[in-house]
Amino acid sequence: MCAPLAASSQTDRSTFGVQTGYTSKNSSAIAGLFFQQRLDETLRIAPEVGCVFRHQNLDALTVDINMHYIFDFDTSNIAIYPLAGLDFSAWSVHPFSLDTDKDVTTRKSKLGLNLGAGFEYLASPTLKLKAEWKYTLTTHFSTCVVSAGIGYMF
Repeated sequence: MCAPLAASSQTDRSTFGVQTGYTSKNSSAIAGLFFQQRLDETLRIAPEVGCVFRHQNLDALTVDINMHYIFDFDTSNIAIYPLAGLDFSAWSVHPFSLDTDKDVTTRKSKLGLNLGAGFEYLASPTLKLKAEWKYTLTTHFSTCVVSAGIGYMF
């Protein structure tokens, strides 16, 4: 039923796209850009950047570099993949202040590890839809991210 993706028209393909989702750390939305580059038939590198929108006095900029190991479902249009990678997050903490003239924002930069899985559907030879779940493990700012995206394959 599932086997590593055989050599196909997807091999050596690149994808650039946008994604949006939900992050559990501050119960907020996240939006960003992703890029995927095939390394061989089953491995791909997938850097992405994201902006976590402010909620509960927290917001962040995230930069991830993940690796995907791709499995297909006996069709060239559907695939799943586990992912693992590195995360750099720059969190901004905005505590409540009665004195609104001063910036009391505290910024905390963190390195972390990503673990998760994804699903993708090739809607056309140049259009990819994806859904992804990942957990970012980092000190004091661990979070779960659920996202969906659309990308242009070239």
